[in-house]
Amino acid sequence: MKISDRLPFPAGRLKKWRGKLIYEYIFLLIAVACIIIISFWMTRYIVKYSAMEQSRQSLDMIFQQAEERVKIFEEDIESLHMNVLHSGSVQDFFQAKNMAERWENLEGFYQVVGNNRRINRNLQNILLYDADGNLIAAKGDVYLPRPEDIAENGLYTYSNRMTDQKTKAAYFEVGMPVYEKDLGSEYHQIGSVYLLFDVKYLQNIIDSILPNEKSAVGILDRNGTLVVSAGDWREEYSLFDSSSEDDDDLIHVHQILRMGWRMVSVVPKHSMLSGVTQIQKVNYITYLVMLAVMCLVCTTLYRRIIKPISRQTSFMADFTRDTGQRIEVTGENEISEMARKMNEMLDDIEDLNREVVDSQKKYLEQEYARKQTEMIAYKSQINPHFLYNTFNCIRGMALYKGEKEIAELTMSLSCFFRYSVQGGELVTVEEALENLSHYANIIRCRFNGKHQVSTDASEEVLAQRIPKLLIQPLVENAVLHGLETRPQGGRVSVTIEETKDDGSGRLAVTVQDDGSGISAEKQKELRDAMERYDREGTISEKGLGIGFLNVYRRLRLFYGQAADFDLESREGEGTRIRLWLPMEAGE
Repeated sequence: MKISDRLPFPAGRLKKWRGKLIYEYIFLLIAVACIIIISFWMTRYIVKYSAMEQSRQSLDMIFQQAEERVKIFEEDIESLHMNVLHSGSVQDFFQAKNMAERWENLEGFYQVVGNNRRINRNLQNILLYDADGNLIAAKGDVYLPRPEDIAENGLYTYSNRMTDQKTKAAYFEVGMPVYEKDLGSEYHQIGSVYLLFDVKYLQNIIDSILPNEKSAVGILDRNGTLVVSAGDWREEYSLFDSSSEDDDDLIHVHQILRMGWRMVSVVPKHSMLSGVTQIQKVNYITYLVMLAVMCLVCTTLYRRIIKPISRQTSFMADFTRDTGQRIEVTGENEISEMARKMNEMLDDIEDLNREVVDSQKKYLEQEYARKQTEMIAYKSQINPHFLYNTFNCIRGMALYKGEKEIAELTMSLSCFFRYSVQGGELVTVEEALENLSHYANIIRCRFNGKHQVSTDASEEVLAQRIPKLLIQPLVENAVLHGLETRPQGGRVSVTIEETKDDGSGRLAVTVQDDGSGISAEKQKELRDAMERYDREGTISEKGLGIGFLNVYRRLRLFYGQAADFDLESREGEGTRIRLWLPMEAGE
């Protein structure tokens, strides 16, 4: 029979004890549920009525200000027209009888254009048409032919959005006829003046009224074509022609009467509530109340469950010293019943201990045999000493055959490998330069002497300790990415010296090559990656030079902000990398 089969609980007693706990738990749960529901409805009321109403009023004020700015812009356009029309130079230009007279008045027309463009920076061109619609003069930075879809509004005519096909910039034109009084005291049209404006001022208006980044504001022309927009503008917003409100959005539409355009604003309601402080206050109250309730629950659990279980835990801790003792059963509740059942289980466990000891002994013997097998397998694996001995063997054979270069290269490779895999994390400058000399020998043999690596260090810094393999990856990058593409060969120089630029002694490490250099775009990406590491502690994996960035990461891990890193490079002129490291205090 299983041990679990010997743990039945008396049904009547279990129901009585379970009923007391259930009543307490139900009461606590109902109290917590009521508090949460009340808090929910309070928050909903504040958000739906108070906060939303305040947001509507704020948005209405913003849109009224935008409408006033658009109205002022329209009035400024009309004022500019009047300035141009009442200019004597423009009148003389229209009344000229021939090209010669127009040519004489052209300079005056240019002055009028310059003066008005200084008044309004959005004015890009002033165009003059004769009575037959032929262009007779134009002055400005942008020229666009007069469109066909001109809409009249009193004396003024307004175009829809006009697009410069080269720059894709948006513009619009505003025209006004020019009349002349004849001998019969009647007026007849002698031409028209058109002003070409860009939409930067309109863009500034909608940028200033954008409530948040989730909202959208746009200005549409008479054809429903988007002229300017800000925020999260969607194509379906172009269909809105009147103000409205639904469950999700507040839609505000303003008709720009003179131009026949309309300004559409769409504000999601959920975005209007992101900064409501009342919600935070309600949440604080809710959390405090819930904390108090949880404290009550914890107190009840401790008194009814945790404390009795703690006594049993103490017994179990002492049980290992005296396996013959049993739990003292006091009271009549679930915990007491569990104690009685535990005493029965301890009796069963004592009977099973002998079987467990025998099984454990067999398991340990099997485990020992398995470990012995693993040790034999480990000993058969190749270790670094095998590689060192192999390199020395190859070197000896090369010397025997008279191949001194092969022997020298093998010796350099053996020393370079030994330096990389043995020793601690820190090495002296002298050891680092010695390893670089072996690397330089390998590079010299690999490229038939085309590329050279030189090292130089002052005597006083040779005993200074630096992180292992901090300089070698920079030299390797210079060879592979800077010199390898140069058929005429190149040179990498490494200098290490002590500097006291900031008043305290520091170790200055310079790695410089005369290779192909690094493009400005690549340099910007590398600097952005280093700044991102300082800010976020992550290294990008977009192919920005993992070896280069790993050196920067190790520099920060070892020295923090006490070390400096500088990169200078020009395409075709080489690259220089400088490190400034703190120096160790002398003994």
